Amino acid sequence: MRYRDHIALTLPTLLLRIVLAITFLWAGTGKIIGTTTTQGDNAARLANLGVSFLPDTPADQDTESDLPDEPVNPLPESDSDVQEQIDDLESQPPQTPNEADPEATQESTDVDAPELRAINTQQPQFVHVVQSTAPAVGSDYPDPVRIKNVYKITLLLDHATSPGLTEDSQPITPTMPSWMGSGKMPVYAAWATAITELAAGLFLLIGLFTRLSALSVTIVMLVAIWTTNIGPAALQSSDAILGFIPHADDPWNPASYSTLLWQFAIIMMSLSVFLLGAGPLSMDRLIFRPGRRDPYVAGTPERKQPKIKQDPPAPAADRTSFDRTPPPPSNPTP
Repeated sequence: MRYRDHIALTLPTLLLRIVLAITFLWAGTGKIIGTTTTQGDNAARLANLGVSFLPDTPADQDTESDLPDEPVNPLPESDSDVQEQIDDLESQPPQTPNEADPEATQESTDVDAPELRAINTQQPQFVHVVQSTAPAVGSDYPDPVRIKNVYKITLLLDHATSPGLTEDSQPITPTMPSWMGSGKMPVYAAWATAITELAAGLFLLIGLFTRLSALSVTIVMLVAIWTTNIGPAALQSSDAILGFIPHADDPWNPASYSTLLWQFAIIMMSLSVFLLGAGPLSMDRLIFRPGRRDPYVAGTPERKQPKIKQDPPAPAADRTSFDRTPPPPSNPTP
């Protein structure tokens, strides 16, 4: 195989794998580690699904501003000041506890001993707190609450299964089946998406289980492009371009369709890796060694030309001594 053929069979899949690996490693890690804020109806939806909110991070307090400008007990400037403070302390008469706070002493003596014993011997009473089972509403969360980025997918799936009503109280057509929003399915699906992106990105980077990883991220991106762009435009919009492309104010501006074009490009790259495989520079090639006839190793084998059958030469006739005709050729052409 020629050198340029080796390059053509090696680099394209490697470059596609690197792009997909960086994209999904970044996306999956951001969903699991990153945080964001939400409030109102979205926070109530998450609360009804059993999502735990993150505690607010307290602001860094400036300790220097809390300190007083002057010390509470300043040091004396000279020896004469020290002697004056000593004289003042000696001139003050000592006070007993009763003289220091007579009102507190009087209050402590007013308590009757039997009443005090009755309070001490009283049985403790337990208060049973009954938690409300009513679903949360948007007014319960007027302030922003912190959540992980993965729960934005939960909100997306929950909105897709139960989009609510329009301004004139007409039901909006859901873009996902109802079973996707039953129970905690949106939460489980969101975490499955984040873990799939993270694992598939790692496998694509090292070239392990490459076709399976490429197929999994293709499915993830197909669901993403449907729930964010194609589905709402096809089922919920009346001005979609060609019936499935979202309408934009400036259709000829690529920035208006940046998300849609990015999702479409990722789907095409994932399908390309799924069809081409991992390529020579991958863990799959080390684990599953190809045979000698593999095109990546030895190139396309040359086809052998089929042999043409030739008729056997006719036997030569007996010639007499008086025959002057030329003898037939030894290799007649067919």
